[in-house]
Amino acid sequence: MNLLAQAPSMAIELGETDISIERPFFISVVIKNSDSRPVVNFPPIQGFIKKGTTTSVTPTEVNGKTVVSQVITQSYTATRPGQYRLPPFKLVVGETTIESEEVIITVRPAAISADSVATFVAPPGPIDRNDVFLSVSTSKTTVYTGEGFSLKLSFFVAESYPFELTFYELDQQLQQLLKILRPPNCWEENEGISDLSRHPVFFNGKRYAEYRIYQATFFPLNKEPIQIPSVTLKLQQLRPAVKPGGERKKEIVGYTTRPLSIAVSPLPPHPLRDRVPVGQFRLIENILRKNPAVGQSVQYNFRITGEGNLASVPAPVVPGSTPFDIFPPAEKEVINRTGGHVSGYKNFTYALVPRQNGHFPLSSYFQWIYFDLKKQQYDTLRSAITLRVGGTAVPEGDTVRVSLPGSIYTGIEQVDSSAQPINVQELLRRGVNILLIVMILGMMYLFWRK
Repeated sequence: MNLLAQAPSMAIELGETDISIERPFFISVVIKNSDSRPVVNFPPIQGFIKKGTTTSVTPTEVNGKTVVSQVITQSYTATRPGQYRLPPFKLVVGETTIESEEVIITVRPAAISADSVATFVAPPGPIDRNDVFLSVSTSKTTVYTGEGFSLKLSFFVAESYPFELTFYELDQQLQQLLKILRPPNCWEENEGISDLSRHPVFFNGKRYAEYRIYQATFFPLNKEPIQIPSVTLKLQQLRPAVKPGGERKKEIVGYTTRPLSIAVSPLPPHPLRDRVPVGQFRLIENILRKNPAVGQSVQYNFRITGEGNLASVPAPVVPGSTPFDIFPPAEKEVINRTGGHVSGYKNFTYALVPRQNGHFPLSSYFQWIYFDLKKQQYDTLRSAITLRVGGTAVPEGDTVRVSLPGSIYTGIEQVDSSAQPINVQELLRRGVNILLIVMILGMMYLFWRK
């Protein structure tokens, strides 16, 4: 992309200058911090035909203030392959004039297949309103309980669409749409789309621009089937003036999605099938000391990485009786939500304090069960580390001693807490006070005898 800004709040953005005959060329005007709708007269390009114009309006919060950004885009289609010169041109936007420098546009013959362009499978049935429609799509139609599926809300407009469309009040509309779209019995991981970027797609022999409005991954919490109802999005449409210089007709048009249903199947029988995570995971572990002495603390990291609902991943279940003290873990997670996938890791850091000598395979104490979607079966992540404990504890800064032979805490449970320790200083103070009282009484007795 070539970005040629002539003012802090406005810029001209040109599309790719090396394109095939099937691809359109774009000229866009980016307007920031303005909610007024200007009229832009885009220049003609020799050898190209003007197609539809689209406008997107995106409000964002900057330092507590709402900043509105607009992108007005004019598309052009080449009549034949070749090289075309787009001379420098000026655009008047409101009271501001912005300029673009000269570029050469190279249009190549159709040397690529349609498969090289992102393909979208259109929903069954006819497409109304001259190849403009709103679509809700899902990555899967059947899932297990706990298995993630992507849900995407997109607006599609054919490059040949003759009228100008504008998104308006999108935030307010989206809040209402999501109340309907979000399944109530699912965990949501929202990708957080912040701008309406254009994605070229191809289907039914035509090229479309896809504007992704919302995308998230959902994880069913039970086996209830998921129903996605229809939703409607309203846009503003401008029709060309009947006469040159005449008034353009403005109208509000609504586009409605088709309902979807997603079947949810229970996991295969297993004692823990209602509690195990679902996905594809692997174990990464490390330990800071493999050969500690009795009483020395050991830091052990148990990291689960992969793809699935990592936010709800539980810690490994540790047995109650072990040859070392195991303290509750510190948890840390990193989650990536992109392209309809949720991946990352969740780390559990334990402090272990051995109570006796010996060799202890940690696989006997740290295990994590999950349902592997690729294998379609339950699997267990087990530690491959063996802790070798030998010798007596040495005084190190990271050493913790709790209820160990020779420790200052040994036998603490048998100590009588009602027996108070002797305070020598307090005894001396009381003795001095008693002596003073005896001396005063003796002096009073002597005065009385006289």
